[in-house]
Amino acid sequence: MSTHSFQGNRAHRDLHFDLRWCGPTHTTEDYTLHVGGRSHRLARHTPDTLAACSVTGTPTHFAMQVAVQTDAPQFIYVTVPPKVPNGFPTLSSVCIHTADDAGSYAVDDVAKAVVFMNPSLTMLTTAPAQTVLGYIGNNNNLEPLSFLISTLGSAWCQTVGVVDAAGQPVLKPNGTQFYTYDLHPSIITASAMPSRQSKALIYSDAALQGTRWTVLPGVSVLDMNAQNTTAEAWPRAKPAGPAGRQPPGNRDGYHVAVQDGGPNYGLSVAVKSLSENNGNIVIDLTVSNSYIRHTSVFVSFLQADGGTPIPVTNDAWLKQVFGLCAPWISDCLNWLLQNGLDSSALLGTNTLKFLGSVGAESTFLGIPVKAANTEFTFALPNNGSAGKIRILVGSLGVTSGNDCDPVAAWFGLSLTAFIDLAVPTFALLLAAGVQTNALFDKMFKDVSVLLPIASNVYASIKDLFTDPSKVGKDISSLVLTLGNVLVKSVLTKPDVLASLAAYFGTEEAEEAIPFVGWGFKVLAIEATVEQLAQTVGEVVGSPRVVEFDLQVTMDAQITVAPEQAFPDNASSFTITAQYTGTTTRTYSGTMPRDKVPGIVVDWKDVPVGGKVSFVVAMFDTNGWGVGKGQAGPFDNVLGGHPVFTATVTVKQELYPLTADTIYQHRQLLQYQGGYQWVPEAQAPTQTAANLGTGSDGGLEGLGNITLTDDLGVLGYVWEASGQGMPPPMGGGGGTPELYTMSNLGYRPIPGGDPTHWPDAGYMTAPEGYSGAPIPLYVRTAPGAGSSAPRFLYLDPSGDKDGGYHLREVTPVTDQAVPMGDARRQFNLATGRSWGRFAILPTSMAIHSNGYVVAVNSSCDHLLILALPTGSSADADAPWASAPLQPGTAPGRLLAPALVAIRPDQTMLVLEAGNQRIQAFSRGGHPVPVFSARKPSFWFPLISHAAPNKTLYLSMSVDVANYAFVLSQVGNGYDAGDFYLDVYTPT
Repeated sequence: MSTHSFQGNRAHRDLHFDLRWCGPTHTTEDYTLHVGGRSHRLARHTPDTLAACSVTGTPTHFAMQVAVQTDAPQFIYVTVPPKVPNGFPTLSSVCIHTADDAGSYAVDDVAKAVVFMNPSLTMLTTAPAQTVLGYIGNNNNLEPLSFLISTLGSAWCQTVGVVDAAGQPVLKPNGTQFYTYDLHPSIITASAMPSRQSKALIYSDAALQGTRWTVLPGVSVLDMNAQNTTAEAWPRAKPAGPAGRQPPGNRDGYHVAVQDGGPNYGLSVAVKSLSENNGNIVIDLTVSNSYIRHTSVFVSFLQADGGTPIPVTNDAWLKQVFGLCAPWISDCLNWLLQNGLDSSALLGTNTLKFLGSVGAESTFLGIPVKAANTEFTFALPNNGSAGKIRILVGSLGVTSGNDCDPVAAWFGLSLTAFIDLAVPTFALLLAAGVQTNALFDKMFKDVSVLLPIASNVYASIKDLFTDPSKVGKDISSLVLTLGNVLVKSVLTKPDVLASLAAYFGTEEAEEAIPFVGWGFKVLAIEATVEQLAQTVGEVVGSPRVVEFDLQVTMDAQITVAPEQAFPDNASSFTITAQYTGTTTRTYSGTMPRDKVPGIVVDWKDVPVGGKVSFVVAMFDTNGWGVGKGQAGPFDNVLGGHPVFTATVTVKQELYPLTADTIYQHRQLLQYQGGYQWVPEAQAPTQTAANLGTGSDGGLEGLGNITLTDDLGVLGYVWEASGQGMPPPMGGGGGTPELYTMSNLGYRPIPGGDPTHWPDAGYMTAPEGYSGAPIPLYVRTAPGAGSSAPRFLYLDPSGDKDGGYHLREVTPVTDQAVPMGDARRQFNLATGRSWGRFAILPTSMAIHSNGYVVAVNSSCDHLLILALPTGSSADADAPWASAPLQPGTAPGRLLAPALVAIRPDQTMLVLEAGNQRIQAFSRGGHPVPVFSARKPSFWFPLISHAAPNKTLYLSMSVDVANYAFVLSQVGNGYDAGDFYLDVYTPT
């Protein structure tokens, strides 16, 4: 028994085990119990010992007065000695011991331990661990796992010797071979369902907030009322550090500020202050992390064109960094240099500079550690005028599409593999409780421990990134490889093992090696496509690299003008500015008492570049919309002027939306020598009962509808038989029921045909689909840059292996294009993609600054895709991330059925399971936008029937942020089966 830095509080108690599930040999085997580095021979129970112990159940074996930890959960296990000389022991049973538990363990406890080893469920302090184990034990999906373990018997886990890449045994310091306990593959697969159900409960338990899960409110929109106040206060504020710190300005009215500080995928960036050093701007910023992972932080400097990188050598970089990050960077670079390693492989290049790392949350699996916020101070390079500063944060996750992926992720990925996925196993065997916070604080900053691990991990897995199929949507191969690499090439190395022994003790460090792979394997099964529909984690579902930009800003002046006069009953107004590639800005104001020709609003420090569109809404005292207007998109530059200016004209709403508003039928689309909207007060009487009736060519089903205000075009999907078209993948005649899609104009075109003006936007599909495509058009404002598409559709012909791809649509709005022209046909060709999804979405929305979000009601997460700067071959297309967990707490989802996006770019998700509509940012965080509600992240759905009797069909949001939800109760055979509910913005 070795000595380590943590002894903990111990007590002695009798422990009992029911090993009948191990098979007939349990009556003759010589079992050994292992607890915290100590071994105890198990005795077989007799009727007398059973009667004396008074434990529940019928245990078969026991050990008397075993020393166990009382202030932390402890992983304990039972083995059978080797059957041959120099052989390996056989693992018979495992369990998680906690203070005051029954002290009697059976096969259900083995199953609970397997699930508990999932890094997203593990806890290292007693009370939270007991809560988590309680949820796992009460899980109705645990029984199949327990039954499987019992059925497999001794085959549930096999002992395997560790060999290196050349097939040679990897030896311990005493000359014996390392070994691992490999779970049967079916057990790993079976662990996914109880893990998922346990997470849904755990991530809904308020008692575990701050230890197992956190709520980091997102930011979907920036309040210009507050930003103006902050910007005006800067020159008067006391310096936060060295004299002269203030937002830097330069010529021509431009300034510098962070464009979107998040949080995005658990990460946030905030600029604390700026100063000067020898004529260079010095930036002091903070990076925060709320997910259970460790990250690496890099910075890249771009010239004024926003694209050309500015090179900085390591020697120059060491002179540009200050504060606490400076010695850390120096120590890391020196270690690599002293060990003959290329720093550019792990710690960036001359155009990607290393800043440091940021830890996971403010607790490590329940153990308080130093705050997750890390401050970085650095100067801009003096060999070029930096027009853009990129902060890149990397870790384990799915491909991000970022040009610095995976270089910016290597270090964070390696730290996550070791600290967040492997260290919990060491801590559980040691029963390292709260008292180990100082130990973890020290270890997580120890260059002599972290750099050898990171460099070895990098060397072992870098080639894996040459195969996109192994690091894309399904990172299970990467997670499994990380686990194997840590055991075979890293943790078993003498120098690394010696470093770990200094923290955990020699025998304890060696004792943990056989179990290290368990956490990786149960996490990897969650990362497979087969399990994405059931559970996904914050780590395995987030992008590998998340970027934050510091860019040039400017001031703006927006004028709100009436078309004739402002509404008399208007009492307040909002201005929403939609920017390409960055967060929306909003402003709220009170209408002037006197009649005025216009309202002028000044904004400070708004983004520069790309496009911007403005939306204005006016409300009465009851909050009902009485006026609205839109303007843009505009080129978002000063153009030689001191401030940016724009004017938005507001029209009065002649029929303001109120609680008494009644919607009436107005027009019907008909074909009479061409498409036309025919006035018709009587709504059609057909219902779902009429679908699939009549002769060949009848309508079978209705699909998605989308529209673009900019073009006055709507797209829609339907299913019908007898359309005379083959399915797109070849084969088939004209009779199958197929889905197809079309475009039509919904707004007259100036100078066009006064009757058949809908024909101007007409498009049709040359082929059909067996599943429903989803057209997806930006309502207004451009996408993320001039190269990003504004009109897309989801190709349903994909699969889970290649993904379901977004294809581009080129709308037609010119009436001069003949109806039979090829340009009026959707291009359904495969091969080029703007991104893909691992599961088939059932509802989608496109974010005006270049994001697509999607849900599927059978999957408890939100799919988020950042549209790339250009299309790519299908095999190279980026995958959507899925960072959310199931549950009822803020930021968790249950049965998300519909998704929509407000004009202020807040994403709304209708959850059928939680019976609410929850707001999210594009970075996957809940947003507190419903100020009149507590909590302010969501509002409840109106109930017309039991949730399992309600089908949610569609959700949309208007210019004033009113949400419209269409639902169906019953079979849809009667008009009374349908409800349209309208929800106010707050």
